[in-house]
Amino acid sequence: MSQAQKINTKPLHPFLSMMGVLIGGFVGMFSETSLNIALPSIMKAFNIETSSVQWLVTGYMLVTAIVLPLSSLMTKHFSTRGLVRFALIDFIVGALIAALAINFPMLLVGRMIQGIANGIFLPLMFSIAMKIFPPNKLGTALGMAALVIMFAPAIGPTIAGIILGVSSWRVIFGLFVVFLVIGLFFMERYLTNVFEVTKPKVDWSAILLSTASFGLIVFGTSYLSKNIAVALITLVIGLAFLAFYIRQQLHAAAPTLDFAVLKKPEFFVGSVLVMLNFAITLSLCIFCQCTYKMD
Repeated sequence: MSQAQKINTKPLHPFLSMMGVLIGGFVGMFSETSLNIALPSIMKAFNIETSSVQWLVTGYMLVTAIVLPLSSLMTKHFSTRGLVRFALIDFIVGALIAALAINFPMLLVGRMIQGIANGIFLPLMFSIAMKIFPPNKLGTALGMAALVIMFAPAIGPTIAGIILGVSSWRVIFGLFVVFLVIGLFFMERYLTNVFEVTKPKVDWSAILLSTASFGLIVFGTSYLSKNIAVALITLVIGLAFLAFYIRQQLHAAAPTLDFAVLKKPEFFVGSVLVMLNFAITLSLCIFCQCTYKMD
């Protein structure tokens, strides 16, 4: 094993080791709600309709939903530093493309590139924390990661509103780049490789099922307000794929996503509560914007 691939689960400064992925996760969640405020400005800049501009939100969530379940597999095929470095650079590239977009398709491509990084950051925040922190500090570390996920979308609309009041929506993407460059510095300086690269055999059928099921579910959910018939059909197909995917993973020798842990009541209830909390937080941000016309 090369020097760059040596495993070190006890870094000298664990909190600083987490900073790169925490900043990445913060930007990923911050962009979820901050961009909602900028949608009217983007519509005016590119002369597009609401149904088109909403793809900036739908596309981002769609790519995130596809990549996120594959994060465990990625940690077994790529070094921790390499994976986090890729995610940070990927988000920077996506943000720069979006900031410099000359048309809406270019902006959408940049936004979807950002979704790849977000799908990597979110699970890595928790899995890296569980590797490098001792049991007596794990609660603090996981709480810090959870705070990032909850705090970022809460302040997104406020910061975006201030930026739009004095400048352009493009500056929002520029702000992402500033934060991510800082995160890249911390990652290069302090992050160690904490996952062993075993490179197990890739189950491509599982990846295809995961992509189809989660992608269709997110697409169907986002389409409920546009065409309920199409949305329901998409959701039914997505849920059918998901059921087949879960069954396949439960019988797999080396599952891509371990659904067996959901058999534990405490884990299942905790997961449901976290998802509800997350859904309520994001929904409230969008609800307040629509209700109080915060354009």
